Amino acid sequence: MHWALRRDELCDPGLCPDAPEEDGHRCDHCPLDRLDAAQCAEKGLLIRRALDLMNALKLAVQIGLDEIRGDEFCAMLIIAEERDLLEREKLPNSRRGF
Repeated sequence: MHWALRRDELCDPGLCPDAPEEDGHRCDHCPLDRLDAAQCAEKGLLIRRALDLMNALKLAVQIGLDEIRGDEFCAMLIIAEERDLLEREKLPNSRRGF
């Protein structure tokens, strides 16, 4: 989840010394490819469902806790925590208490 929210920090094909010469192509060991593969795996699909539920709740769709699986609820909590962490990282140092 951490890197899914920071996808743009994982790789820049223009800066990667191992990237093929063609613009925008990735190297054979690109972390973005691993992230894409993980998002299509079982845990990635769970995160997708959790994100869909969170978006539905933002749209005021009525969903009861009995309609949310335990693993989906846990994923929702992790996503919310990671988003909060990302927002804190984006704050200037003076606003974080440093």
